[in-house]
Amino acid sequence: MRLAIAAAAGLALQAGAGAAAHALPVRPALLFTVAQDAAITRAFRGILNRDPTSFEMRRYLTLMQRNGWTEYDVRRDLRERADYRAVGARRPAVSADDIVRRAYQDILGRDPDADGLRNYTSKILNDGWSERDVREALRRSDEYAANNAPARGFRTASADRIIRRAYQDVLGREPDAAGLRNYRRLILEEGWDEHDVRQALIRSPERRQQRLGTSTAQAEETVRRAYRSVLGRDPDPGGLSHYTAKIRFERWTEEDVVQALRESDEYRDKH
Repeated sequence: MRLAIAAAAGLALQAGAGAAAHALPVRPALLFTVAQDAAITRAFRGILNRDPTSFEMRRYLTLMQRNGWTEYDVRRDLRERADYRAVGARRPAVSADDIVRRAYQDILGRDPDADGLRNYTSKILNDGWSERDVREALRRSDEYAANNAPARGFRTASADRIIRRAYQDVLGREPDAAGLRNYRRLILEEGWDEHDVRQALIRSPERRQQRLGTSTAQAEETVRRAYRSVLGRDPDPGGLSHYTAKIRFERWTEEDVVQALRESDEYRDKH
């Protein structure tokens, strides 16, 4: 469908003045969606060296259209998300088996069978697959896509597990009924995933009240220690502000800041 829209948009833009009377008008919203599709695809190719899946495209289109995200925001999100990193680039405590088992539980509502565990573990260890790659493969499976009552039931149960885990980790409590319904709809209909739920909870008024215990000065000192340890210098104002906000508002730890700095161009240039 998007290819057809893009083709129509291209033909309309290229039509000469003599053909303008015969050309079908193309709505600005369609052109805008085509431009957003292209921006998301560029971001994926630039950061992950692949095209986005339909699920990922829907998710980032929603973020662009509802939250005003730009291509820069998509690229930043892809760089910072742990589930898009290959296991070798992540914390060593995360094993390939753990990633596969959690993905199966979240997406299919069951433990992996022996063949699935072996296959996806091999993909992670030998082919550089990330947690996101495993989850996307499971979402494309016939088992997940089945349109029957059991399949719809485990998709709902999967969304509820993700929501409950996010609430417990971010707010330290079970979700209320309204929150559970809202985030379940966003996961099942709008392409949201656990990262999006967590980010929404982190920005919630309830979480802001909980954050009052971490002062700006404490967060800034944590950022300075990380910069000195990894880059051998004090943070620039932009970096100090960015990572201080991550600590105060997104529950980042010093280890998270260190990991992000080790993935920076500056660190790679020095090593």
